[in-house]
Amino acid sequence: MARHILHTKILTLLPLAGIVVGILNLPQIIVFTINLLALSVLVDWINRSVNAISVNTGRLTNELLKGTLGNAVELMIGISSVIRGAPHITRSILLGSILCNLLLVLGGSLFFAGYDKNRLRFDRHLTTTLSSLMMVVFIMLATPTALEALSSRHDVSAEEAILTQQATAVNLIALLGIFLFFRLNTHADMFASTPIQHGSSDVQSSHSRTIVQDLQPLAGPWRSLLVLLVASLCALACAFQLVDSVSSIGKTLGTNPSFAALAIIPLVGNITKHRMIVEASRAAQQIERGIRAIINGILRLTMLVAPIIVMVGWALDQPLILKFDEFEATTLLLSIVVMTYLISDGRSNYFEGLMLIGT
Repeated sequence: MARHILHTKILTLLPLAGIVVGILNLPQIIVFTINLLALSVLVDWINRSVNAISVNTGRLTNELLKGTLGNAVELMIGISSVIRGAPHITRSILLGSILCNLLLVLGGSLFFAGYDKNRLRFDRHLTTTLSSLMMVVFIMLATPTALEALSSRHDVSAEEAILTQQATAVNLIALLGIFLFFRLNTHADMFASTPIQHGSSDVQSSHSRTIVQDLQPLAGPWRSLLVLLVASLCALACAFQLVDSVSSIGKTLGTNPSFAALAIIPLVGNITKHRMIVEASRAAQQIERGIRAIINGILRLTMLVAPIIVMVGWALDQPLILKFDEFEATTLLLSIVVMTYLISDGRSNYFEGLMLIGT
């Protein structure tokens, strides 16, 4: 018990330490490391608070909370990057999070759920529907990139590019609204068993009960709301420190400055959420749970978080254009194609999981 209390106090002090080391202007590697660890702790608190609040709210509120604050790493760093005038970090964190979920988390789920089984089976009709929607969303996200790459005039003005991005953001949010209506009303039966949705109809599964028990320290709507507010503000402060230190980290590691935002931050910042999905896929012996959670997470990220960040830049007169270069756009497209191909027949195995991890 004493060790648990000490561990909790150390984790509680991490966000404060991250803010302090940034104010004291300590070496950037220290600022980056402490704030990244602090952000991973804060994300865990935010997710637990959101899950506790969602138990007593409607499904629409649940979806909006999990779509925004449930992706606190991407949302906070994206907003901080826009404010700091570093749009490349926003693009990198969004792309890195999508690829991490598409390849590493899905691959890990397939591997751990199937390493001792001959074959894994899941509902291919629903996963195909979600994958098709994800392809449509990718096309919309890639519109600014295509506008510049395929323009016959090669003289697209800044105003045209900004207008295209803003129109894309509005369309994505509109598409999200239609999708939620489809999911929660007209075709709710298709998603009745959607996993890892604390407070939804499948919360009676053994793993979901375990997660709900873990949320008991945050029980009570007002206490959960207070923790959510404080943790979100601290996460935003730590995100500012991370954004300021990313360029220096690139020089320290001898890599492109975007590498930290592309690979390190999405993986470490969301480690608890990723672990939960992989464990749920294994514990429930139903990989469909993990696949649906991963695809739903990516859709929330691309259809809600990305447009919100664009609109924040719009409101602050800091226009953000999610213009990926050829390599980034090709990588994202091929990752979606590979993922769709592997789950299109409703069957998989642990070797396909290793293929995704290797990719």
